[in-house]
Amino acid sequence: MHSEYKDVSIDQGATFNSLPDDLPCNEEQTQQDNGDASEQADQSQSPEKDELRPGLVLDSCMQPPDIAQEALSYGDGIFSVAPAQGNKPVGFFAIPKLEAMAFPVQFPTGQNTLDEVREKKLSPSKYFNARLFCVDTRFASDQSYLFFAQFVTETHMATNSMSIQMRKGKPITRDGRKISSKMLQDKQEVEKLITNKDATRFMQPLRGTPAYWEKTLKDLNAMVRQLGKPTFFLTFSAAEMRWPEVIEAVKAQQGEQVDFSQLDWNAKCDILRSNPVTVMRLFEKRVDALMTDLILSPAHPIGEVEDYFYRVEFQARGSPHIHLLVWIKDAPEFGDLQDDSVVIKFIDQYITCQMPDPNADPELHKIVSEVQLHSRNHSKSCKKGNVMCRFGFPKLPMDKTILTYPTPDDDDDDDNDNNDQQQSAQKNRRKGKKGKRKSRALRLRQNEAKDKLQTLRNYISDPNVSFNNLSELLEKCNLTYEEYKKHVTNLTMSNVIVLKRHPKECWVNGYNPDLLRAWNANMDIQFVLDEYSCLMYMMSYVSKPEHEMTEFLNDVIRDVKKTNVNEKDEMKQIMQAYAKHREVSAQEAVARTCSLPLKKCSRNVVFIPTDDNAVKMSLPMSRLKDISPDSDQVWMSGIVEKYADRPRKPEYECLCLADFASRYRAVYGQQSKGKNAVPLLNDKGYIQKRTVGKPAIIRFAAFLRREKSRKVLRATTQTVLSTQIK
Repeated sequence: MHSEYKDVSIDQGATFNSLPDDLPCNEEQTQQDNGDASEQADQSQSPEKDELRPGLVLDSCMQPPDIAQEALSYGDGIFSVAPAQGNKPVGFFAIPKLEAMAFPVQFPTGQNTLDEVREKKLSPSKYFNARLFCVDTRFASDQSYLFFAQFVTETHMATNSMSIQMRKGKPITRDGRKISSKMLQDKQEVEKLITNKDATRFMQPLRGTPAYWEKTLKDLNAMVRQLGKPTFFLTFSAAEMRWPEVIEAVKAQQGEQVDFSQLDWNAKCDILRSNPVTVMRLFEKRVDALMTDLILSPAHPIGEVEDYFYRVEFQARGSPHIHLLVWIKDAPEFGDLQDDSVVIKFIDQYITCQMPDPNADPELHKIVSEVQLHSRNHSKSCKKGNVMCRFGFPKLPMDKTILTYPTPDDDDDDDNDNNDQQQSAQKNRRKGKKGKRKSRALRLRQNEAKDKLQTLRNYISDPNVSFNNLSELLEKCNLTYEEYKKHVTNLTMSNVIVLKRHPKECWVNGYNPDLLRAWNANMDIQFVLDEYSCLMYMMSYVSKPEHEMTEFLNDVIRDVKKTNVNEKDEMKQIMQAYAKHREVSAQEAVARTCSLPLKKCSRNVVFIPTDDNAVKMSLPMSRLKDISPDSDQVWMSGIVEKYADRPRKPEYECLCLADFASRYRAVYGQQSKGKNAVPLLNDKGYIQKRTVGKPAIIRFAAFLRREKSRKVLRATTQTVLSTQIK
């Protein structure tokens, strides 16, 4: 018997009498009461029918039932206004047996909870991993328990991060004083020293928070700056409804076997919702297999990958998808070649929008027909920004893949040589004429192009009309091929790839045949033309889920600053605001709680502080007490200090700071006792050469324009030139 509920009795009569006599059992009505299941659903269905299908969108901690209406239904009782008057408030985590009382089904005896004393103490992260990964699915199948586990885990991490953040500061104060041991041991003095720090930086270790993704953006920016232009940008969406192994694995954990082909949509949704932990873990394994066994394999389906970066994003319906950047060895770069044919040949080698022959390749034809066709009815996401389709469907057909360039405003001659037009467009793009007002001649050309191409768009949008080739379509529109290409170019506002496409393939999204066959769900692949645009595009995806949350936290920070509270209380209020104003799906909660990767990169990123007064971490209080009160040697050694105390050996003497940071890493604990660990001078610790993967990417601070010349020169000198060993 549960120790906390042994004195509780349940009035069965009152419970069952409160239920209505007749419950509606209309399957069609049930479907109408649920949300949009997935953008990967049958594209031939109308948007209205897609929204009526039940899906995973309800698996969110921000979408509970109507609590107010639910409370009103119990209006016959008596409410106690102040039952705790005169008592002392108890913290949320200070409540004994909290987990057992909140989840009596999971803990029928009220024992073996998180707060129990054990011989070996478990952190919340390890404890909940054991619970959610247990063969007993009572924990993984309860989404309330899942969100509880995430809240406890992240709150514990935030508390630890606050303690670390409180130890960070700059060695020199604003009034020019050096921070001493005595100052750091004075609580009031410490509060004065830390008032100017970033109030959300302590949230960086909390995966999925705005601070976490802000750091990710900086790392990605450093990758693009150091590695150059990425080659491909890919997106892979989840389609659990199409993957029999996912549903069969969930039912196998429940001791049952099912025939996937006999399950309807509702049955599949119920199975997936019954165990989001297994569903998310299988997605993570599928992504890992896609990367390891295919993309990074010797098969080279998109070329030999030298580096990559991907991020897991969770859609509004809860299912994850992957955004991936890859750098391909010896890939041609747009803009470096006078002839675009090399780039076009490379694109055609790995990207296609062709509808496969159903007789020659029925498997691929089936996949493309089911997941790569854009809906003719257009979903709600297509119409964002008051446009018919922000993805540009139906795509314009073309006999061969071409690269289009933006027409310069000052080019009024429609018969200019194509090469001169391309050079002029590239010149104007380098000058940054994005914000320049369009000339009257350009507006006239664009309006004419829109009018001429609108007739063509109407034909390819009509499902009752078909054409055998592009020539037949152009003849119907009274256009020559050269006129058609000219109108397409006149509508181009930036460099655009127009893939080879038959008129019957205008609704097919671009894909790679090998990757699509293996993934068996919607994908997209694009060749990167401009690294700056690609970086901003990737940044928008990385920061999209937390954009509104960032604005909200900024408002909270401004309000907290007005209350004149100390740094620790400020961080607590920010964490509480974040915990109460976010939307997390069940699968995202699994990824956060169980430490499944939300991002992955082929290289580590190391930050090198180059400022004169860079932020450092102070020594622990236990060590500060043993130091002279007037001593300013109160900081832990960072990468710069370790570099200065590198070993007196030839292979280290010629290293600059950038090479040292990218090739070596600091090791602690048992790793410092390994045979590959190298001791530093002056007891500054141990380093070890990076043997797994490639050298790390280095990142350093950006500077304002007015102070750029001096600080950039100092940063370059400090990181690139080697210094003498002390």
